[in-house]
Amino acid sequence: TVAAELGTFRVKENRTNTEGDSISLRFIRFKSTNPNPAAPIVYLAGGPGGSGSGTAKRSRFSLFMKLREVADVIAFDQRGTGLSDKPIECPYKIDIRYDQPLSKEEYANMAIENTKKCKAFWDENKVDLSAYNTSESARDIDDLRKVLGVEKVSLWGISYGSHLAFEYIRLFEDNIERIVLASLEGPDETIKLPANTDEVLDRICKRATDNYGQTPKYPNLKNKILEVHRRLKKEPVVVSYKARNGQERTVGISEFELQLMMTAFYLRDPSDSKAVPRIYSEMYEGDFTSVAPIAGYMKYYASQPDNPMSLAMDMHSGVSDARRKLIEKQLETSILGDGIVNLQLDWIDQLGYFKLPNEFRRLKENKVKALLLSGTLDGRTYVPAAENIAKSFENGYHVVIDNAGHNLFMLSPEIGKLVFNFFKGINPKTQNITLNPVIFE
Repeated sequence: TVAAELGTFRVKENRTNTEGDSISLRFIRFKSTNPNPAAPIVYLAGGPGGSGSGTAKRSRFSLFMKLREVADVIAFDQRGTGLSDKPIECPYKIDIRYDQPLSKEEYANMAIENTKKCKAFWDENKVDLSAYNTSESARDIDDLRKVLGVEKVSLWGISYGSHLAFEYIRLFEDNIERIVLASLEGPDETIKLPANTDEVLDRICKRATDNYGQTPKYPNLKNKILEVHRRLKKEPVVVSYKARNGQERTVGISEFELQLMMTAFYLRDPSDSKAVPRIYSEMYEGDFTSVAPIAGYMKYYASQPDNPMSLAMDMHSGVSDARRKLIEKQLETSILGDGIVNLQLDWIDQLGYFKLPNEFRRLKENKVKALLLSGTLDGRTYVPAAENIAKSFENGYHVVIDNAGHNLFMLSPEIGKLVFNFFKGINPKTQNITLNPVIFE
């Protein structure tokens, strides 16, 4: 337990609508222990949909506390998240058959139909989804800066939080002291490149060959993975398994559903991907019982209505025409591409949502003092993309962390020290950190 302050301020929900309502945004301020604090450090959660106050309660709490030695640390709840005002949630769910394998086309049809019903519900309840976009959130951050009474803020974020930070740089570069961003999602990277996901899977296959000198070994893993997907595409499976409560359950698994499971549940961090060689080997032998509970959970998650904030943010960010063509080309040969892209291209085509202007999706060259962190085993955001992003930062440092995944801040004291020192004004002396590997099962 720690003493903290709850702050509330109001902003226009939609700054382009002079007649529109205002909403309340909230933040937790952890006061600095430094008698001469630097610019406040504002935490930007990922998602979109994660909250700063929620993050501060969990594993990164100790880093929030440590950074107080530098400045006030602000756990900011972006519009539509956490303690801040949220748009009303949609009441409609998708009726998904758990015991049947479902194709991508079937998911797309059900999801789009349900989202259209949700959109009609939000329209009836006067929910202004056009107000929930990353540009409005960036302007919220600058209003927070004014509320705090400071000329500049520092930003600390991860995943979608970096996406939001890049827009703040575009609009308010001069108001930034320093930034630390991990697991980078660039302005035009809301929809991921299938080839990058497959590269992470290839890296797992290569490292699983000798399993860091441990046993068992997986010398033919890539061939087994390809064969599992070939078989599922030809003939999906129905699996019976025993749930945690002891009940017997049945779940259908198509190739698309396996792709969704892999990209959503298994490739984010090494603590999850350590199971990949084992479960693919089991599936190659015809045993799907290990993934069956995850398939059931995935179907449950897919049946839930869209979060209005998350959906609107992603649809506004959209995808450039050039990137879309590249994604569609890569989908032709990708192993897991349909899983990482999910149904986002279908939503963009069918729902007619708003879209931010093209300049939003271009990261401008800047002089912001930046520490950028990437993990080599991150299956959600990728080192090659981060390397391109880093080129736009004249005063940026890109540190690649081998054996790290998506959630990398708390993996090693060395990473926390790097973040702390950078906010203190000490630049990193290395471009690479190597963590102890997570041994494959």
